[in-house]
This record gives sequence, C-alpha cells and structure tokens, in this order.
Amino acid sequence: MSEKQKISFKVKKDKLNKKIEKAKKEVLILENKRLLEIGKLACKHGLHDYEDTLLDHHFAKLSKELSHGNSKEN
Repeated sequence: MSEKQKISFKVKKDKLNKKIEKAKKEVLILENKRLLEIGKLACKHGLHDYEDTLLDHHFAKLSKELSHGNSKEN
C-alpha cells in the first residue's frame, strides 16, 4: 500500500469514526428525550405518588402483557 493510499484510508477512517460518534450522541439524545417523555406521562397520570417498587412491579407486568400482544393499540 502506498503512502498516499495509507493517508486516504486514514482520512476516510477518521471521517467514518466521526460520523459514528455523532450518531451515537444523537441516539443518546433521542433515548434521553424518550425517557423524559415516559416520565412526564407517568407524572401526568399521578404515578409519581407511588413507591418505585410498586411501579416496577406494575411496569414489568404491563411490559409482559404488551410483549405478548394482550393489549389493544389506540
């Protein structure tokens, strides 16, 4: 591999790595936004008044029901 090819490869690799890092940051931002949306929804329905252990139990139950298709979409 010539020196020019090595540099070209390195430049391309660096550009791709930067794109990957940018995409990872964007995914993290989207995940955090979704967590906030879910939290706001829980608060909207008064769930902030309940103990975490109780909520955890019921969220696990709901998740299981949803994953088995036992719920209807609105």
